[in-house]
Amino acid sequence: MVIAILTMILICMAFSLIEEDMKRSDVLAVIGLTGICMIIVAGTRSIYDTPDSDNYEIMYYSINSTEDDIREPSMVYLSYYLNQLGLGVNALFFAYALMSIPLRLGAILKLSPLPILTLAIYISYFYQLHDLMQIRCAVASALFLFAIYYRAEKKWWRAVLLILVGILFHYSAFAGLVILFFSNKELRWWERYLLAAAVPLCLLFYFFGFDYSYFIPDELGGDRLAAYRELKDKGKEDAMTWVFYQHPVFLLNVALYYGCLFYYDLLAKKYKYMSIMLKTLAFAFFCMLTLSTLSGVLASRLYEYFAIVSIFLWTAAAYAFHPLNYGKIFINAVIFVQCLANVFVYTLGWYGNHMK
Repeated sequence: MVIAILTMILICMAFSLIEEDMKRSDVLAVIGLTGICMIIVAGTRSIYDTPDSDNYEIMYYSINSTEDDIREPSMVYLSYYLNQLGLGVNALFFAYALMSIPLRLGAILKLSPLPILTLAIYISYFYQLHDLMQIRCAVASALFLFAIYYRAEKKWWRAVLLILVGILFHYSAFAGLVILFFSNKELRWWERYLLAAAVPLCLLFYFFGFDYSYFIPDELGGDRLAAYRELKDKGKEDAMTWVFYQHPVFLLNVALYYGCLFYYDLLAKKYKYMSIMLKTLAFAFFCMLTLSTLSGVLASRLYEYFAIVSIFLWTAAAYAFHPLNYGKIFINAVIFVQCLANVFVYTLGWYGNHMK
């Protein structure tokens, strides 16, 4: 699996340097063939290859009916009917991969001016995180990307419908409705200052430990927030929860965010969806920093759901360099180091520790 991931990202990195000179059909061929490989890797992996896979196996075999109101409907129905067919847990992995990866590739083609570069960026981190670990969130976040596209194009009801469908795969997708308040209009001067102040203001929430979840009515999700709070109080939170200042990808995204704000005028001319992507990433930081007091698990899950837009901002950042290939080389260098780190942390490190 490690060799497959590294091979896929190296091929995409190589083609990204020449993709502007490639025919559209050739670009689609590279993305399509890479997508097939991604599906095969995600579907055939061992339960010991990545975190959460063994937990999915336990859930898969524990669902004996469709009357389960705790887990998401997609998990319940897919597990039940695949079990009835006598198929193993890899059938579940394939089912989710066959939905999430084609959807993701379609969103990349719609939202990215340099889709092969964006795909390389995606493989470096979020492919491993979502399609190989958080497989329910993988489908929800792919639908969320389409929702962002339709919101930017002012097709509100399509955006709402996609987010509601995403809830069937992961309940946290409900938070995606916030993008209805984000426009894709050019940022005015005061909006840029507000976005620049977002992270420092959220840090105040984080370090002072203010928990605003107490003020949210049960009808708007307050009861579920209370359940997360109870888990944290009992010390039952997921061991994979991370502290933001110990997570290099989070810190890289903060640097990316401020870089895009600094070069906004230049990048917005090159990338149509710069405004809505910046607002969405700002909300990802808000979730991570302000919800950590309530629940590190909830904060990190929502951050990862919204921060998927960073793959497009990294792509757009290449336009800050001249000539463009200098930017591509820089971005490729960053994501390859990131990919290696993720492989050793999530894959090799997990396998070695799990088999001791």
